[in-house]
Amino acid sequence: MRFNPASAATIALLFTTTAASADTAVVGAVRDIHRGGYGGMIEYHWTETLAAKPNWSAGWAGAAHTEADDDRWIGFGVSAEYGLTDSVFVEASFMPGYYSEGATDLGGNLHFRTTVGIGYAVSNAYAVSVAVSHWSNGSIEAWNPGTDMVMLRLLRRY
Repeated sequence: MRFNPASAATIALLFTTTAASADTAVVGAVRDIHRGGYGGMIEYHWTETLAAKPNWSAGWAGAAHTEADDDRWIGFGVSAEYGLTDSVFVEASFMPGYYSEGATDLGGNLHFRTTVGIGYAVSNAYAVSVAVSHWSNGSIEAWNPGTDMVMLRLLRRY
């Protein structure tokens, strides 16, 4: 993956600025399970915009992925988090988005990303998580190979 100053500036901005209460910025490393490719991702979660209960929250979220072979995806949808303990949580999201083919034909441009993960809150401001993600066009195209990824993520809570 090539160094991109604009991406580095975006990540730095996400992790140093203040945002609305309960929002979460996410940055992570991506490993494609099927193709062996590597990449990176950023997300922003408006954490409590849809629901806020003592152990769980849900809200709108946006995300972008890029991979070393120039495959890219950007999407918007919903995310949720459920606290198992004070420090351990599970997370999930569903986002439709636009897929831009680099080296991998996944069958069209509309792809849905489903993600589930487990995380650990290091402090009130930071958490780490491991998540798996699946991209699929939902068989709206004739060709739908889909792909799966593992992500190591750093979450910055505001």
